[in-house]
Parts: sequence; C-alpha cells; structure tokens
Amino acid sequence: MSDALRVGGFLAPVFAAAAVGTAFLPAFLATRGLDAASIGTLLAVGTVVRMLAVPVWGVMADRSGRTPMVLMAGCLVAAAAAAALLPASGFWALLVLAAVQGLGAAALMPLADALSLGLASRGRLDYGRVRGSASAVFTAATAAAGALIQAFGPRVVPILSVVCYGVAAGIARLLPGDVAGRRAGFGGILGLLGNRAFLLTVAASACVQGAHGALYVLGTLHWQAHGISSSTIGLLWSEAVVAETLFFVFGRAFAERLGPAGMTAIAAGSAVLRWTVTGLSTDLSWLIAVQWLHGATFGMQHLSAMQMLSRHIPPERAGAAQTLHAALGGALPVGIASWLAGWIYDGSGSAFVLMAGLGGLGLLFTPGLYRVTAAVRR
Repeated sequence: MSDALRVGGFLAPVFAAAAVGTAFLPAFLATRGLDAASIGTLLAVGTVVRMLAVPVWGVMADRSGRTPMVLMAGCLVAAAAAAALLPASGFWALLVLAAVQGLGAAALMPLADALSLGLASRGRLDYGRVRGSASAVFTAATAAAGALIQAFGPRVVPILSVVCYGVAAGIARLLPGDVAGRRAGFGGILGLLGNRAFLLTVAASACVQGAHGALYVLGTLHWQAHGISSSTIGLLWSEAVVAETLFFVFGRAFAERLGPAGMTAIAAGSAVLRWTVTGLSTDLSWLIAVQWLHGATFGMQHLSAMQMLSRHIPPERAGAAQTLHAALGGALPVGIASWLAGWIYDGSGSAFVLMAGLGGLGLLFTPGLYRVTAAVRR
C-alpha cells in the first residue's frame, strides 16, 4: 500500500469527524438546552484545551519518533469523549466532555500534516492531492450528516463522531513511521519563538483562520433561525469544502506562483468580503456565492502556512512547528472568536461582520512574509 493511500485513508475518517462536529455539534448542544452564549463558551473552552494540548502531542511525537501511535491514542481519546456526549446533559458535563474530545482531536490534523509534509519532501506523496482528497471526504461527510440529521435529529452527531474516530484509530496503525526519527523536545518549541518566519506565519493564520470562529459556532444556528433546513445547511458547508478541495488538488502551480505572501493577501481580502456578506444577508443565493471563498479564506491561508513551515523550519522541529502553529495560529484565535461571537450574537449578523475586520488584519503581515521568502530566494 502506498504512503499516499495510507495517509489519505487515515485523514478520511478524521476529516469526516471534523465535518460532523464543525457543522452540527452546535445543533446537538442546542438540544441539550444550551443557548448561543453557552455554546460559544463551551466550544471556546474546547478550543483552548486543544491549543494547550496540541504542542504536548507534538513533543510526544517528536521525542518518541512514533507519530502513528500518538495519532492512534488521540483518536481513542476523542472517540471515548464523543461516546460519553450522548447520555450527558447539563452545561458543566458537556463542557468537560467537549474539552476531552478537543484534547484527543488536537493531535490529529497537525501531526498528520507534519508526517505528510515530511513524506512529500522525499517525493513519497503529493501533499496537495492527499489533503485535497481528505477535504473531499469532509464535503461528502457534511452533506451526508446533514441528511441524517434532517431524518433522525441532532442526536446522531455523537454516534457519527465515535464511528469516525474509531475507524481512524484502526487505520493509524498502518501509517508510515516518522521520516526524521527522534527530534527536538520542548526546546524545539522555545527555539521557534525566535524564528521570524514562524512568528509571521502564526500571526497571519491567527487573523485569517481565526475569523472563521463565528461560522463554526453560529453558522448552523444562525441559518436555521432564518429558515434554512439542516440538509441545505449541510450542502452549504459541503460547498465551502469543495472550493477548498479544488484549490488543494488543482491549485499547486497557482500557489507556487503566488507564494506565501500572495496567498495570505488573497485569503485576507477574501475574508473581508466573505464575512461581510455573510453578516449582512441570509439570502441563500448570496450564501451560496460567498461559500466558494472558503477556498481562499481557509485553503490559501493553510497552504501559505504549510509552505512557510516546510521551507523555513528545520526537519527536527517539524512536529513542534506544526502543532504550535495549530495552537497559536488556529485553536487560540478560533476559540477567542467563537466565545466572542457567541456572547455578542443577537440574531443579527453583526458577529460575522466583526470577523471581517479580524480577517482583514492578515493583510498587515503580507509585507513581512514577502521579505522573508525573498531573502531566502536570494
């Protein structure tokens, strides 16, 4: 079995679990009597736990040189927490379980990215195509989950998550071993904090990726409140990831021409447009139009960060760099934005408009990204 097939096979159920949770966990929590503010707080706490956990998972993988086993452990923790959600009730019980699920899931995508990029640097797989295939699974899983929830209600959300994480745990044993052996420990993380390329990458991702926070906590609830069905909402989420998938699979040459600075510039500008329109309108035609911008707001910024980390971070710090970037450039800003969006939500789209401003701040870091990459080329 090829490395690409093994990594892609692992990412498929991981992305399916992410699809179910991202789009429909808020709807499940609402059936447990939580309002928007409580849901925002719960998701924010889960995200902060993820932020704190992800560097620890990275150091475990780097020091042991056994990333597949670390990934399997993360899947099992996430599956157990998802299973416990089904009978749980009450804000505090749900908060603890969401935090534990975030703890387990924290390891999965950043460590899989580190492994994939290491294999790609040795010509053993094409990162864009593997990641694009996983995004395609996200698309299909979101649409399927929307249809199942329409038929059976949000109670199926934890069940679907358990199945996905359980399958991923089994496939993790088949993953190729680390390509760099034992690597840096916590000292590797401290060294990254003095790396200008790393800091610029984290700052840009924090703005652009963090601006998705309102969508993650409010998207489904806001659209349902304005009469959009669960099945249609599932298709809206799927459409966004179709755009992301198309960029990952077919945008490699375009991405190389743009470079990290160019991709971040387009991603930040697209964030301003996407979240402004989402905040001002719930007309389905407008939502369909701006969901295509996910290929830029998420896909381009993600690939910009991956290019920066693969080019400017030494291999012995790859796991630490991926996990710390996921924590500071993704989990922390998304958590803060989710909490803020939940608390200010009043039925209008003002929280999304606020996200437009956050995403636009990413433009401030594009000159620095350009200078760093230009200096390396020289």
